[in-house]
Amino acid sequence: MKKILLVSYTPRIDSNTQKLVDAYLQATGDTSQITPLDLVKEPAPLLLDDHVNALLKRNYMGMALTDAESKSIQKIDALLQQLLDTDRIVIAFPMYNFSVPATVKAWIDTLVQNGKTFKITDDGAYEGLCHGKKALILMTTGGDYSEEPMKSMDYAVPLIQSCFGFMGIESHAITAYGLNQYMDRADDIVHDAQQEIARYVSDSSSW
Repeated sequence: MKKILLVSYTPRIDSNTQKLVDAYLQATGDTSQITPLDLVKEPAPLLLDDHVNALLKRNYMGMALTDAESKSIQKIDALLQQLLDTDRIVIAFPMYNFSVPATVKAWIDTLVQNGKTFKITDDGAYEGLCHGKKALILMTTGGDYSEEPMKSMDYAVPLIQSCFGFMGIESHAITAYGLNQYMDRADDIVHDAQQEIARYVSDSSSW
């Protein structure tokens, strides 16, 4: 069976994003192969000075790290290994100010590592190393970003898909747009997204 990493950021009480996560879990049925990562309770570390210098030293300069340097990126490497050990990734979050929440971006930043999830080829091109992995992106928004001019202001899904693609991970996004803008239809919008999740998960060729 495929190993699944379920990453979520759902801090709100009665979270609409959590409703999409629940729909995924229900559609999946067997949850024995799912590893949850709650970015509210277990936020990824920010890439600060010690982290960045250790990663540059190891991943770009090819130098051995000191014990202190290795310890400084221990959590980062644990999150990276969690990704490498999985076959499928589900990432669920609300849009914040046209993009992803900071904790979600911090998680992504721990994963994009030279020599681990991508490499620089001899001719200077980039090549993803996570072949065969797939990701499902679940996002909710207050505003409606389905059409222009707002569509161009959705930097969240393109950012996540670009990062996954850079690492060689195929991704698909399911969104519930306009939950605050159309409050009278919010339940229907969430329901439609839940149905789309169920259809996607049931299609073995897609997932």
